[in-house]
Amino acid sequence: MNILFSAFINPERKSGVDKKIYGQIKAFERLGHNVWYFTFKDGKIILHNKKKSEVLFGVQKNVVGYYLALQKGMRYACSTLPLDMVYIRHIFCTPFHLKTLHMFKNKGIVTVEEIPTYPYDELNKHLPSPYYRAASVVDKASRKGYKKCLNYFTTYSKDKTIFGVPCINLDNGVDFDTLRFIPTEFPDNRVDMIAVSAMSPCHGYERAIEGLAQYVKTAPVMPVHLHLVGDGPERDNWEALTDRYNLREYVHFHGHCLGDELISIFDRCQIGLSILGMYKMGMEAVSPLKTREYAAMGKPFVYANDELNIDKNTAFCMRVPNDATPLDIAEIVSFYKSVKDIPDICCTLHSFALRHYSWDAQMKLVTDAVTPITKS
Repeated sequence: MNILFSAFINPERKSGVDKKIYGQIKAFERLGHNVWYFTFKDGKIILHNKKKSEVLFGVQKNVVGYYLALQKGMRYACSTLPLDMVYIRHIFCTPFHLKTLHMFKNKGIVTVEEIPTYPYDELNKHLPSPYYRAASVVDKASRKGYKKCLNYFTTYSKDKTIFGVPCINLDNGVDFDTLRFIPTEFPDNRVDMIAVSAMSPCHGYERAIEGLAQYVKTAPVMPVHLHLVGDGPERDNWEALTDRYNLREYVHFHGHCLGDELISIFDRCQIGLSILGMYKMGMEAVSPLKTREYAAMGKPFVYANDELNIDKNTAFCMRVPNDATPLDIAEIVSFYKSVKDIPDICCTLHSFALRHYSWDAQMKLVTDAVTPITKS
């Protein structure tokens, strides 16, 4: 198929979202499809595929400018490219966006829109920008129009329909080209946990700090350390909490790390912490990318949400409640002792991730659903 992948990509931004988008694009290509996609650079929107890049037009460098540029870019692609499908990373629904979708529909192009987090209304309440809050109001008023012009949503939830549109249920994937398998050493005298995040409220790592505070009071034989990597709005709160409990010896803030620096922190850690605060958004079934990355690297992990391919009896991970309770660090130490005695546990985890979390496997679910429509 000829596929347009529409998303905001800034090549200089090197974020987890960008890694995910590039992983999806490469998966479509490995599955044999011809993919076009947009990037924004030097105030321009650029249309790419494997053979060439085309600068389209200038872009105002603000959220409205980027939104309008994507809509204009999609309309340009609709009128000039021999497309079979357009895959859109969800943006706020507006009458303008619905009109763009109708243009694709009228040309017989299958439309698929990915909703990274659903339901998202509770999440939108926490958006800092007045523009985003206003856009969420427009979204609520407009999205009933999706069922007239959109073929599918992809979602990481278990929903079968969203806004009257059928869903393709995905699991978050991993780009194995960009992740290094890290054989883990399990020492007998300490435990190191790692959490890599943009430090938002939904990450919930205050639960880990509060759990450590309770654990340290018991004068444990096995010390436990927490490594928080990244930066964001919750960092000041977590640092203040660390100081309140006098935990600077055990809680380490590394800031934003990339490359060898990040790998060196992973090298000394044995347990990954997934998202622990989705209860704040009223969400139980989510598909955190970090969980899949821990698995791909061979790191046992702790998680707090429903998972499609794992359950509470899975040996290489530990489920904790999806609520505000502090983590029971003594239980995590028991989990640590159990996984360290499993032969080849890291290789088992990595193999599991290859089977279930490759983007190739996930994007094939999309093309398998869409292909019958494009051939009809």
